Amino acid sequence: MTALRAATSILALAGSMSVAAPALAQDMQDTSAQDQKDEQAPSKDDIVVTAQFRSQRLQDAPLAITAVSGSMLEARGQTSIADIGNQAPNVTLRQAPATYGPAVVAYIRGVGQRDTSFALEPGVGLYIDDVYLPTLHGSLLDLIDLDRVEILRGPQGTLAGQNSIGGAIKLYSKKPDGKGGGYVQATYGAYNRVELRGAANFTILPDLFARISGTAVHKDGYITRYDYACTHPGTAIPSTLVNSQSCKLGTEGGKDYVAGRLALRYEPSSNVTLDVVADITRDDSEAGPTTLLYVGQNANPGVANTGSATTGTSVPAYTLNGVRYGTSTGSQFISYSPFGNYAQDTFSSSPYVSYENYMELKPRDGSAPWSAPIKSAINSWGVSGNLKVDLSPDFSITSITAYRKFDGVYSSADGSPFSPTLQASQIYNRQFSQELRLNGNIGSAFNFTVGGYYLHKRSQNITRVTLTTLNFIENNKIPATTKAVFANGDWEPLKNLHLVGGIRYTDMTKSFIYGRKGIPGSSTGGATPPSIASLDGLVGTFKGNRVDWRAVLQYRWSDEIMTYAQVSTGFKSGGVNPRPFFPAQALAFGPETLTAYEAGFKSDLFDRHMRLNVSAFLNKYNDILVTVASCPLPGVPAAPCALPLNAGKADVKGAEAELSLHPVDGFTIDASLAYLYFKYTSISAAAASSGIGVEDKGQYISPWQWSLGAQYDFEFASGAKLTPRIDIDHQDSFNRNANNVDAVTGGKDIFGEVKGRTLVNARLTFRTPKDDWSLAIEGRNLTNKLYYTDIFDNRGSTNSIQGSPGEPRTWAVTLKRKF
Repeated sequence: MTALRAATSILALAGSMSVAAPALAQDMQDTSAQDQKDEQAPSKDDIVVTAQFRSQRLQDAPLAITAVSGSMLEARGQTSIADIGNQAPNVTLRQAPATYGPAVVAYIRGVGQRDTSFALEPGVGLYIDDVYLPTLHGSLLDLIDLDRVEILRGPQGTLAGQNSIGGAIKLYSKKPDGKGGGYVQATYGAYNRVELRGAANFTILPDLFARISGTAVHKDGYITRYDYACTHPGTAIPSTLVNSQSCKLGTEGGKDYVAGRLALRYEPSSNVTLDVVADITRDDSEAGPTTLLYVGQNANPGVANTGSATTGTSVPAYTLNGVRYGTSTGSQFISYSPFGNYAQDTFSSSPYVSYENYMELKPRDGSAPWSAPIKSAINSWGVSGNLKVDLSPDFSITSITAYRKFDGVYSSADGSPFSPTLQASQIYNRQFSQELRLNGNIGSAFNFTVGGYYLHKRSQNITRVTLTTLNFIENNKIPATTKAVFANGDWEPLKNLHLVGGIRYTDMTKSFIYGRKGIPGSSTGGATPPSIASLDGLVGTFKGNRVDWRAVLQYRWSDEIMTYAQVSTGFKSGGVNPRPFFPAQALAFGPETLTAYEAGFKSDLFDRHMRLNVSAFLNKYNDILVTVASCPLPGVPAAPCALPLNAGKADVKGAEAELSLHPVDGFTIDASLAYLYFKYTSISAAAASSGIGVEDKGQYISPWQWSLGAQYDFEFASGAKLTPRIDIDHQDSFNRNANNVDAVTGGKDIFGEVKGRTLVNARLTFRTPKDDWSLAIEGRNLTNKLYYTDIFDNRGSTNSIQGSPGEPRTWAVTLKRKF
């Protein structure tokens, strides 16, 4: 509850300022979009997007975009960035496994990244108010006071630039407008969820406006950790409890954070606008939800194995006080597993139970017992300035300057009291970026944008690593610099026919400075293990440059239908292996590249009562980056291993459709459907040596995704409204491992598969006649579906697999007051 108390003053200030402001209770679009010069003027039902460096109606932008307004986010009850991928076709946004800390796994059209190491690039660009976030760490963002979200699908090499090879996600906050208004809301729900949010507009000076917004959240974790010695009397496993009759150690997955934002807008004249935004977040959340799912080994993907010696494989031999980690039936520390190899004891068979204590009770290097912080916490702040100057009616210049900083602490373990793998990390990141754009129009037929971009960041991670018999402390530093220049143009040689083109040159340098030290107090006297001693101080550097381009043919057939066809490219930079367990594993990897062919149409039909947007694409994916658990090269120790390498080439193809339907006033239906297919066309020698073949089906490829939402406004004679809404979304199974199909039998790697799920959410909202008060009741995962957001396959090191269960059924009640 600390975060809530810390936020009280912020929300009180928001409330007092909003009371003093004029009572305009409507959520308004950002009025900075007044410079648009499009074929059609936007109506109140349109979302204005800026994907092509200028303001356009969503329906006039010739690329696949899912745009979600702030009001729709509220209607769906979406509060986290992991929520917004549920309705976007071919988009996967999920909370990362605890091993990767406070982050989101982001894939678009099968292209992205799950590993949060600073040495690896995201693959899906993430932006807040046009400021690029170059790392997945800290990407599990709370959605605070947003105007809209734009999800750009397909490579954005010229528009969003570096590491947006899969696409880009852009969050735009609401801007001050001098019109007053605001809101305060409070939520209470399952797992003792207590949440406060608020925002207010006010005027400081006639030309200076401000908007303050804040949120504070406390929520208990839904994974319960128990002391194994307490729940299983007589075991030789040591107890870690001090005093407890319930045997409960704590929980995982709990949230506790406070965040605030101050936005200032200065308009000294009609042609100058300066937006300055400062934000701060103090996140002290628990470690990510993790349970132990499997202990054992299997020879090939698709071979179901519970660790029994009769299958021709073995189980881990390490013991603690004579108790084995793995047994012939799997492990006694597994409360529940979809693989079936769990001890069905008299205490619990719940999928939301863990025996993790985050302690190494008997370190194998002879050092003293130690415990990791049970955290997935991150503190961040940033400030940005967006200056726009209209030089003339046809030319304007925009400057975006930003500085961001964060530090965090997170830990991960295997879900058992054994702790064969236990890591505690501190992370740091500092970044400065500068972007400059010149927008212009030459006559009425040609508009263009030219610009430059600069980014410098310095990242660091300090981690204590316990991995079977290999224990050490790493202190890695990763400086990186990017420079880019770009140009985009849109020419209308004939009425309604547009030729759009873009080009971007990127030059980047990134170094990885390895730090490796021994454990103080260990049997080796704190000496660095001989296997990695020579890594300390080693520097690996990646340098490269790249030209990306985009060409589009666009034609508007009528006010109702627009079609487009485009070719675009993108890349994700290379680097060096961030996790070598031996000097010979400190290997470099190259960038991956992609060329995408896409065609689609956007339509507003039946007097704009139906909107249907459809796209189809073929991606030529080259030098695909994957991480393997067995190092395949001669002279390189095979395990433990976590080596990124370029696997080969693949074709990725698919189709997407998004529908918005308004059959009668007050009734809204929205839906999406997506298909995705992945096929390797060639495999590199290194990938083949690690077991990857053309039969493998790619990572995070869900063949089918769909969503359906509907709401209806029942209006009473008094003017009050009651709005029920339901949302259903489905995502097929996907593989999280690169090696996922057996070449001989064609069997799937059942241990690396994250099963598909269909989730049902509902919300009922009552609004008073003046729309100044509202009360909403919501239920999420109404069918109480057991599903896993992701898994972490550690069979290559500790012979175990951990899962991240999604939340079970939850409920919440929200009271909101607008001013």
